[in-house]
Amino acid sequence: QREPKRSGVAILTSGKIDFKIKTVKRDKEGHYIVIKVFIQHEDITIVNIHAPNTRAPRCIKEILLELNREIDLNTLVAGGFNTPLSALDRSSRQKINKETSNLICTIDQMDLIVIYRTLHPKAAEYAFSPEHMDR
Repeated sequence: QREPKRSGVAILTSGKIDFKIKTVKRDKEGHYIVIKVFIQHEDITIVNIHAPNTRAPRCIKEILLELNREIDLNTLVAGGFNTPLSALDRSSRQKINKETSNLICTIDQMDLIVIYRTLHPKAAEYAFSPEHMDR
């Protein structure tokens, strides 16, 4: 059997800042990595999620709930979500289904925000595009 293709996640930072990795946690399937770091005298948690192309909203919700204790005021959550996070982030062919609605509700309950939506609350351009899902 051939080894499945894996894509990597890069988290880049300036080499000129005081940056120390404290802990790294990842799941066996490669859907998330949690890195606790000390940057410029601050503890920061970086969570990167890579959801599969199918059942992405359910997967992201499960990961967020699993990592709920890791997420605090100094947490950044990023990644390839493969799902729209608001009605504005979809193409006209897509509908926000029940799983996506549940994910959006979980994001709201965890008091997380989509930074792009905060900066561009009415932009019809969307960060999510189904054409990019299989790349």
